Amino acid sequence: MSQISYRKCLECNTLNENSDYCQHCGAIINIVLKRKLESEEKAFQKLEQQKLEKPSAITTFLKGTLKHPNLIVRLVAKTLYSIWMLVMMIGAALAFVFSYIAA
Repeated sequence: MSQISYRKCLECNTLNENSDYCQHCGAIINIVLKRKLESEEKAFQKLEQQKLEKPSAITTFLKGTLKHPNLIVRLVAKTLYSIWMLVMMIGAALAFVFSYIAA
């Protein structure tokens, strides 16, 4: 036998039985569902805002140098990018080792 749960609508004070939405006014009365929908809406708005933001001038410059028509500029950019990635990988590995030792 299933349990009966009663929820009171915060909008119209109607008592609802086993429902996530108010039967009288249609408002959400399930708090967990309401928080989940609000969280999804915030994530969607943040994603839309990130799409609208223009990349910085430095990012645009660096991406442009990786696709530059001049071979020398392209090789220098790719070499510097590769060195930077290698330094970041070594730093991440050291951080992992030190955190493993410290724990």
